Amino acid sequence: MQGNAWIVGNGSYGGIGDNTANNYSSPVQTITFGNNWKQISHDSNWHVAGIKTDGTLWLWGYNGRGQLGDNTVVDTSSPVQTVTIGTNWTQVSQGYSFTGAIKTDGTLWLWGSNYNGELGDNSATLKSSPVQTVSRGNNWRQVSCGNGFALAIKTD
Repeated sequence: MQGNAWIVGNGSYGGIGDNTANNYSSPVQTITFGNNWKQISHDSNWHVAGIKTDGTLWLWGYNGRGQLGDNTVVDTSSPVQTVTIGTNWTQVSQGYSFTGAIKTDGTLWLWGSNYNGELGDNSATLKSSPVQTVSRGNNWRQVSCGNGFALAIKTD
């Protein structure tokens, strides 16, 4: 299933994705127009992620902790791809200042704040580009990120 990505509300830090920091009381589309969005996700800290039907992963908004995965800590008001560019993303979720995503090969990747070790890489160091969890493997099915923690389900 695919569709258009429409966003409404607080545009702080560029979270609307229309190349502005404006607030909107009526829905607008991101500047990466088209009806080819498969999934969209957001957190309570003004960053948004979406996966297109071609499997590409796009993020925008607040990036003070590297949660956009573009190897920077610079906010962006228009969608950018992670530095792990590719067409192999299947699911994405955001927590408070971090992001987690699963690739079509079943590998689990996380990036961003890591205050509490929520990236699962045996550290508490900020990562501004995707890192694979230490529980490697390719049998991850779903990830859900919260405020300082991440949960994931394996296919087994």
